[in-house]
Amino acid sequence: MSEIIKARVAETALEAWQPEGVTIHEGVPNGRGFTLFEDFDDGARATGIFECDPSKTTYMLEYNEIIYVLEGSVTIELDNGSGVDLSPGDIAFLPKGHLSTWTFHSRFKEFWALAD
Repeated sequence: MSEIIKARVAETALEAWQPEGVTIHEGVPNGRGFTLFEDFDDGARATGIFECDPSKTTYMLEYNEIIYVLEGSVTIELDNGSGVDLSPGDIAFLPKGHLSTWTFHSRFKEFWALAD
């Protein structure tokens, strides 16, 4: 791809979307998202917006993930015992190879990026 892609977060239409491999433990996340860019041909490179309702989910981090919280709050815990509480303006790096547990305390929205 050799062009600039632009999206305005507040105006981007989100589609019903739940990441593959997610297990729902509590609540109904009603995941919604928008993928701005993805390329998995030569490693992982992808980025977009994800939004959901209060709930608790788990999934395996198959790629390194960077998130920037736009709205709401979440507690993320990894199977190695590390954890973090995030709210708007926070950014976090999640290393691949861990089972992650996400407790969404309120309606939540993030900008995410995946990389090998």
